Amino acid sequence: MKGAESFSKKKGKKVALLIHGFSSSPRELRELGDFLAKNNISVHAPLLPGHGTSPERLAITKYFQWIESINDTIKKLEKEYSEIYLIGNSLGGNLALISASKSKKIKGIVTLGTPMIYRKDKLKRYVLFPILKRIKIFQKKSYNRDMTEIAKRRVSYNVIPLKSINHMLKIVSLSKKNLKEIKTPILIMQTKNDAVTNEVSGKYILDNISSKQKELVTIPESYHVFILDKYRKQANKIILDFIQK
Repeated sequence: MKGAESFSKKKGKKVALLIHGFSSSPRELRELGDFLAKNNISVHAPLLPGHGTSPERLAITKYFQWIESINDTIKKLEKEYSEIYLIGNSLGGNLALISASKSKKIKGIVTLGTPMIYRKDKLKRYVLFPILKRIKIFQKKSYNRDMTEIAKRRVSYNVIPLKSINHMLKIVSLSKKNLKEIKTPILIMQTKNDAVTNEVSGKYILDNISSKQKELVTIPESYHVFILDKYRKQANKIILDFIQK
């Protein structure tokens, strides 16, 4: 898919590993990456397996391939940088939490609208997916009028392969189990009235993670991918301040 490519910018000795969300691409993190690079933070945003190609490709991709991809990337970054910061949007945050203990060079984690608990309306759909996937292969995404313009800034699939839902939920489950093992400083960012993630997800991470240095920041009403919404500049600055501490 045009515009879905991975990107890197080598600047300072600190590097931010930017992990995009489910069915999306690094494009959603491009503005954040450019901002960090301008402030002497190196950035690397890989394309997760099954993404940026076709929904059919995502449908045959397994959850452990996403985990392995991030772990392999961390190993490569270890050789070049003194400090690594994991920044994950939505499900990318769950992947960051799973991989947080893979290197002593990981000095911080930032989760952006990361799901621990889904909204009830979304959860009901996910419960029905095992039945629905017998009837159809893909579920079309829906956007309200306010989301449409923001969604255009992303490069993502317009449909979700129903086979992939179980793998998405597996990642959420694994990240929950890993919280007690994480002692790395963390910045948790959550938007109010998120259309995808139950807003208590941020509090769940805060209450269950073992990190001593942890902070929960609530962004005013915004789209699920709030780093593309009206408060994105403020969010970018908060993330930069966390890395520069």
